[in-house]
Amino acid sequence: MKSSLRFWLGSSLVLCLGLVLIAWGYSHWYLNTYTQVVADRILLLNELRKGALEQYFATAEAELSFWNTNANIVAAQEKFTELWHREDPLALAKQIRQSFLGDRNIPTGQHSIPDDAEGNSSYSTLHGQIHPIAKLFVSERGYYDMFLIGSEGDIYYTVEKEADFASNLKTGQWRNTHLASIYRRAMLKPDSVVISDMQAYAPSAGAPAIFMAKAIIASAGDIIGVIAFQLPTARILNIMNYTGGMRETGETYLVGQDRLMRSDSRFSDTSTVLQQRVDTTTANKALSGQHGIEFTQDYRGVEVLSAYSSFTLDKTSWAVMAEIDREEISAIAAGERPALSGILAFIFGLSLWSIWYWQGRPLAGESTELARFDLENSDFHDGPNLSG
Repeated sequence: MKSSLRFWLGSSLVLCLGLVLIAWGYSHWYLNTYTQVVADRILLLNELRKGALEQYFATAEAELSFWNTNANIVAAQEKFTELWHREDPLALAKQIRQSFLGDRNIPTGQHSIPDDAEGNSSYSTLHGQIHPIAKLFVSERGYYDMFLIGSEGDIYYTVEKEADFASNLKTGQWRNTHLASIYRRAMLKPDSVVISDMQAYAPSAGAPAIFMAKAIIASAGDIIGVIAFQLPTARILNIMNYTGGMRETGETYLVGQDRLMRSDSRFSDTSTVLQQRVDTTTANKALSGQHGIEFTQDYRGVEVLSAYSSFTLDKTSWAVMAEIDREEISAIAAGERPALSGILAFIFGLSLWSIWYWQGRPLAGESTELARFDLENSDFHDGPNLSG
């Protein structure tokens, strides 16, 4: 009796251990398989965001190049240049600012209120020739501002008429801004579109801004200044902050060389542009030109699956990041994994029944030997033969 109980306990234990190993192995395999599926999705999201950024800036470059050679813009730039050379630049700039802005505090982003002003009639005439179409273009295409800048750094025209209007980018108070920097670069590289990194721009109330510029060439072949676009961050934020198909913790974002975000964090109620520092392993790899995917800690100190690559913007590189929390991957894998308890219970019961069934039956060879033994000893069982 004890031997039989010991046998069944041992068999049950061996079966349990085997099934536990099977369950662990299957769970581990399923988690790895699902993680690979998520990794492929995160890599795809990274490439999609990068592709959208490339398309956006390529479109902006094409539009800037169109306006750079537009006959009306070139003609207006030549006349603005003549006007600035004919009159005292400082006095003219002061007069123009007073005529358009006066002492009024015009809200940022109101597209140049008023559209025109009395004062210098020569400037007013030139302004009226280009302002309606420039204002319409900026509004319809989603840019923040358009600038016409003279070869000596004088800002002849802007749509918005902010604090930089009619100032000088060589000698004025905005000479150290990134608008002044790309103006100088555009003058040195007249055949190229130059683009700045995203930085806070004081004349726009400190809002983050990107500038794109190209030199304007006169009909005689001389460089007569620069045309520039001020790009808003809204389009970039819309590209990077789209969360469709990213579950609860998935996000994509950009990081600049200064390790500050160029887009908003999904997990912050306030803007993180140029505010949130990201000095993670994968962000640093991306900024050094590498690409890949791996588990690491993100800027929140949370372990994530991080896909990283780089996006080059003229002289600037950004890290393009796509991440999802590791905990959510595990939770989703556990939730979507087929239930094993019923299957394992069935296998366990079937295995025990099989052991019981075959334990109580002789093997085929064993049955033959027993039958032969019975035949050979049949006389012994029947008793002695007394018939004579």
